[in-house]
Amino acid sequence: MTNTFNFLNLVSNNILPFGMVVTRIFAIFFSIPVFNTRRIPNSIKIFFSLSFAVLIFPMLSININIMDLDYFEIFRFLASELIAGLIIGFIVTAVFSAIQMAGRIIDLNNGFGFSQIVDPVSNVSSTVTTNFFGIIATTLFFVTGSHGILIGAIARSYEMLPAGRFEFRPEVLEILLRSFGDILVIGFKIAAPVAASLVLTEVALAIMARVIPQIPIFIIGFPLKIMVSILILALTMINTVPYLKDLFNDSFVNIGYLLKFMRPRG
Repeated sequence: MTNTFNFLNLVSNNILPFGMVVTRIFAIFFSIPVFNTRRIPNSIKIFFSLSFAVLIFPMLSININIMDLDYFEIFRFLASELIAGLIIGFIVTAVFSAIQMAGRIIDLNNGFGFSQIVDPVSNVSSTVTTNFFGIIATTLFFVTGSHGILIGAIARSYEMLPAGRFEFRPEVLEILLRSFGDILVIGFKIAAPVAASLVLTEVALAIMARVIPQIPIFIIGFPLKIMVSILILALTMINTVPYLKDLFNDSFVNIGYLLKFMRPRG
């Protein structure tokens, strides 16, 4: 009971620093696809974020007195933590976006692009292969312990970027733009084997249509491309899964690299 009162007294005397910690954590968890899903009630998300903030706040040293600040400065501190959290969350989100991009590229060629189902991760309509890759990525995120690494990275982010010290430098914008480009590059890398196989299948069907006009190409082409895409996906999955794991590990390294450029010089 004494520890509880001591913590409440600590928070009451440091309401702005605690609000800054909560804001960054909220921004991160509510921007990452595996947590930002309707399958997890908002009450659970808020409870988890507040609990995490309560755990790490006593270990932080944030010397900001709300009584010495005006409303604009208070807003600036909270907004800076919100932007910092969204940037950190974007680095992880970019991996999921790249994986889903690969699914869209594949479905543009195999015919699944005409069908739409609800993605349980992003809660939006997506194609079959996109949904499949999303489920694989989410499963790997938890099976490989990436969620624990993410939580540790969030805690360490306050060591590399103390609350209230965020500064948007040109290097940050450069890294974010590079991450946007990586979404397309990684998506094409994952989809390349299947997409190339489907192009060869299209060429083979075109040759058959010219050589044997009696064959109903439009009837056999659709199921044939589906079979080819499923077969190549199964054959390449043994290499795709380790690659996805490396992508998650690289994203956490990029978070640390990004945090170095988000704090003031000197």
